[in-house]
Formats: sequence, structure tokens, C-alpha cells
Amino acid sequence: MRDDSRIAIVAVGYNRPASMRRLLGSLQEAQYDYDGIPLVISIDQSGTDDVARVADEFCWQHGSKKVLRHSDRLGLRNHIISCGDLTEQYGAVMILEDDLYVSPDFYNYAMQALEKYGSHPRIAGIALNTRRELLESPYPFFPLHIGYDVFFQQFASSWGQIWNRRMWMDFRAWYNAHQTLPDSVNVPLTVLHYPDTSWAKFYQTYVVEQDKYYVFSYDSLTTNFGDAGEHFSHSSAAFQSVLFYGKKEYRMPGFDEGVKYDIYGEPVGLGQYLGVPDEELTCDFWGRKREESYKKYLLTCCRRPYRKIRQYSMCMKPLELNVIRQIPGNEMTFYDTEERESGFHPDKKELFRFLEYGYGVLNGRDLLRWAIEKLRQKIRGEL
Repeated sequence: MRDDSRIAIVAVGYNRPASMRRLLGSLQEAQYDYDGIPLVISIDQSGTDDVARVADEFCWQHGSKKVLRHSDRLGLRNHIISCGDLTEQYGAVMILEDDLYVSPDFYNYAMQALEKYGSHPRIAGIALNTRRELLESPYPFFPLHIGYDVFFQQFASSWGQIWNRRMWMDFRAWYNAHQTLPDSVNVPLTVLHYPDTSWAKFYQTYVVEQDKYYVFSYDSLTTNFGDAGEHFSHSSAAFQSVLFYGKKEYRMPGFDEGVKYDIYGEPVGLGQYLGVPDEELTCDFWGRKREESYKKYLLTCCRRPYRKIRQYSMCMKPLELNVIRQIPGNEMTFYDTEERESGFHPDKKELFRFLEYGYGVLNGRDLLRWAIEKLRQKIRGEL
């Protein structure tokens, strides 16, 4: 059997033996339609042997096991980069950091998705994790569902991802030439401000600059325990996703007919419903994009100082359905950014409309209690 006939699972650890034990346990208990699955446990140098002992004692029943102990401290970014380089040996790798936990069907999904999209030049990776929140935003994400089990987004997931040799070598060539990130790429500022130990900010910037996408399942195949580690000072359940706990054959569209979103979680391709070219349209429903990135036309739920062309409701979920179905209203506006509006006034009720849309009827008392508790935690240094 060739090394690249199966996706190699790469479990990534540093100094959290309990986390690694939990991840490996979930891998062992998953349901596999395939045999001969390579498992690589890659351990960065932490000065202790605790994680290595967990790896050595673990009995992998679904294929070969290899433990990589790095003699020098790599740091998270270089560690993940080294794991991506394993595509040269295995053909395709699945990267799982030790604070993750997998769905029983995670591997079967991964193999089906790689078979479908592995050779497509616009696909830069396959995500195993799906969250219901927009990137660095309090608002929930409702992706449009048209009958398939996956959609596409210009976002590089770091909570379980698959790369084959083609995907990785394309990124690797770009990464080698971009050790300093280009400021001109339209990605959220929070991405550019990720710590230097983050590999994800490079991959996310690459995906946007090269106009590529990740494949996402509507049902999450991993969840994250948010264990304290290199990027978080304390453990948190805030990173948990709704884990798919069943088994199925996945319905996967061709790339052209699939639902697509940009790195902000904004829909791609609404120009046809507005009568304008997509290359002249910026969709910024939640007002998170920089104004200098706006194109000739703007579609947003925020008040902006431009000429209004027409307006829509923001009642339906997801928001783009209000445009697709031409639902009239005055909460979402289609603007011409080349003409300024005189006498502009911001909408003071905008935040409340967003919260109501995302979370339903707001309980003011509970919201106040939540805000007070968060403030107390910040004062105590817990946030």
C-alpha cells in the first residue's frame, strides 16, 4: 500500500499530556470505512517527556503509528509548517492540535472531501471545524443551505484541516516569499495582528490574496476544548462547536455551484441579484470591512454616507436571502459609494438590531448580568 493512499493523521502536541490523551482517545473511538491509516504524533520540545509517554503508550489499531520528538523547540508556527511538509511523504495530512476532539465520522468525511476537491486549483484546504460565529465578531454565522453538505469560504481553519501535496506546495512557495505579510490584502485587522507564533494568519492571508477557498461542512467534525496553552492563559468552553455525532454519505457540489463566503463570512456572488458585476460589489453586512476597501457598490446593514440605490429587509436568515428573494424593508441598503450623501447621521439603534437578529429577543437583565461578570473577570485578570 502506498504512503499516499490514505490521509495521514498528524496529532500535534507540546506540553499538555491530558489534552493529547483525550485527542488520541477520540481518534481511537471513531468509525472508519478505511484501513491502513497512518498516525503521526508530532511533539515539540518542552523540556519534559510527559506527552511523549502518552504517545508511546497509545496503541493505534487502525494502521501504523510514528512518534516524532523534536529535539529543538520549534514554536507553534514552525511546528505546524513542519507537519505540512509531511505531505511530501504521505501525500495528504490531517493536522489536529491536541486540544481538539473529533467526530466519529471525521475521517470518512475527510476522505470523501479530498477525493472530490483535492485536485481543484481554487481549493487550498479542507476544514474539519465549523463555527457558528463570524470571525472576531459577536454575531452568529448562518450559511445559506441549498441541499449540499458543504460550502466554501476564504478562511483557513486551524481547528482541524486537511492538505494534500498540491495544496501545501502552493502555499509553501507563497509562504517562503512572504515572511512579512502584505498590508494591501483585505483581511480583518485581527488576522494581521495575530501573534508571530501563528501560522494561520499566513495561510488566511494567502487564501485571500490568491482567491482560494477552504471546504467547510455545515456540521462540525471537530470541537475545541480551549485548553490553556501558547495562545490562551486559561481554559475556556467558548471554543466548543456543535459536534456532528452521526454517519452519512456527504453531498458535495461542484466548486462553481457551491455556496461561497469571503474571509469575513460575507456572501460571494450577490451581484446577479443586484444587477451589478461582482467585481464592483462589496458585501459588508455587519460593517467590519475597512472603508478604503469598498468598491463602487456596497451592500450593508449599516448606515453609510453614500447614495442609496435601494433597500431590503434584514429579517430572513441568512441575510442574503433578503436580497435573493427581494424582500422589501429599510434595514439593509444597497449604496453607490461614488456619490456622498449630505446630512448623514449614524443609526443609533444599529447594535440592537444586530443583536436581535443574531440572538432573538434580548433579555436586558441577563445581558446586564453578563456584561457585569465580564467586567469583573477583566478586573481580576481572567480575560
